[in-house]
Amino acid sequence: MRNTSLLVSLASAFITLLMVGGCTSSNPKNVSISSIRGNLTPEVRGTSETSYDIDNNMAIVGNIQLRQASEDLGRLFLFDQPSTLSPYPIVPTGLDP
Repeated sequence: MRNTSLLVSLASAFITLLMVGGCTSSNPKNVSISSIRGNLTPEVRGTSETSYDIDNNMAIVGNIQLRQASEDLGRLFLFDQPSTLSPYPIVPTGLDP
């Protein structure tokens, strides 16, 4: 009986120390009110996007523009469709029927 009460009191003392110690730990990331006011949105670079979102969007748009430029060059050099100046029937070469 004595060992059980001693064990319970030691466990409760240990839990109390853990609870109190969690609130008084040091602050390694400097979460002070002045650092919070200095940068309210540390991860956001635009109005609603992080730097990763902006970089991803720029990569996607750049990829699309390069593919469209390739298609535009094909149209510029008239490679997008066969000539219609031939008196003979032209066999379709594209994937569209």
